[in-house]
Amino acid sequence: MKRLRDLILFFAFIGPLSVFAVPTEFAFERVPSRFETLELTAGSRALGETCYSFGTMPDGTVCNSAFLPEVTQGSLMGRVFLGNGYAALTAANQMVYQPISKEFLQSLFEHQNVTSLEAHVGLVFTGPRFSAAFSPYRVQYLSEVHNPNFPVVAVHAAVERSFSFSSGFTLEELSGQLSDFSVGTRLRLLERTYVHGTFSLFQALTDNPRDLLPVQIQKGIFVDPTVAWAKKDLKWSPRVSLGVKNLGHLFPQTSLYPERPDFGFGFGLEPPLEVGQLKLGLDVVDLIHGPEGGGALSRFRVGSTYHLGIMDMMLGWNKSAVSAGVQFGIQVVQVGIVYEFLRSELNENTTENRIATEFSVRL
Repeated sequence: MKRLRDLILFFAFIGPLSVFAVPTEFAFERVPSRFETLELTAGSRALGETCYSFGTMPDGTVCNSAFLPEVTQGSLMGRVFLGNGYAALTAANQMVYQPISKEFLQSLFEHQNVTSLEAHVGLVFTGPRFSAAFSPYRVQYLSEVHNPNFPVVAVHAAVERSFSFSSGFTLEELSGQLSDFSVGTRLRLLERTYVHGTFSLFQALTDNPRDLLPVQIQKGIFVDPTVAWAKKDLKWSPRVSLGVKNLGHLFPQTSLYPERPDFGFGFGLEPPLEVGQLKLGLDVVDLIHGPEGGGALSRFRVGSTYHLGIMDMMLGWNKSAVSAGVQFGIQVVQVGIVYEFLRSELNENTTENRIATEFSVRL
């Protein structure tokens, strides 16, 4: 009641025309680029979101479809990934799937200035030459509260379902001289249900909640082809790949998720070691468009992984984050932990630390 009284007094001074005004600078017109990544796994995040330069990822799956011929044995994996901001999981689901009340909207102003969450549940089959993945649930949530005296909140919550099928094969069957080359492609089907809006505390008290946060649905179909070259008989086992992503259509289109066609390049090495296995990777992505206002450096991603026994240690870097992770595999069970030091894309002057965990069963 005290907050409501303060608001009434405030609006009495500034006039009725300001009651429904929401400063446009508080709204974010595009969600962080990490929400657009195809792979939401402990390995991908710990490796700086590299993909094109690696063959088999630390958990045994394959991100780059052109390297599927390197898989020698099929496996089925179920995984659960839970990122930062666990408490926001209920809020994200309620915004998308359930009726929302004015009391619920008011509670958003009681959270910390920036709240974010990512979570993912998926099933992946990986075998020689082909792979299939089904994700019935991937959730994203982001909210920012501005001006604690007369607050405004910007909110985004999305729940996705997706299915992908990948295939890859070497070109040796066409010509013996092409034995080091391989090609692959991935078909992706996507359905995204989301809400996005910006409103003041006064609007949360007076307006229809669904008018402030209407539910929207997107569907899409995309193809991501890649071509790769790997020379395993050389000392450092170099590999190079070039890929195209987002060949397809997303409807209806929105600036929140551009999903524009673009190119990516990867270069990987495996330095010889007496103990363990070390992999190094460099990706250069979004060669045409690039992150808005990010500059040339925002296109680079670097990752490394060291495998020893049942453990994989991972390091990664991109312009938005420095990451480190470790993954343990005991028989069919794998557990991964990722630490990320992030720079906010919405406010470059702020940073935050995040810890994500992943539990998977591989058969």
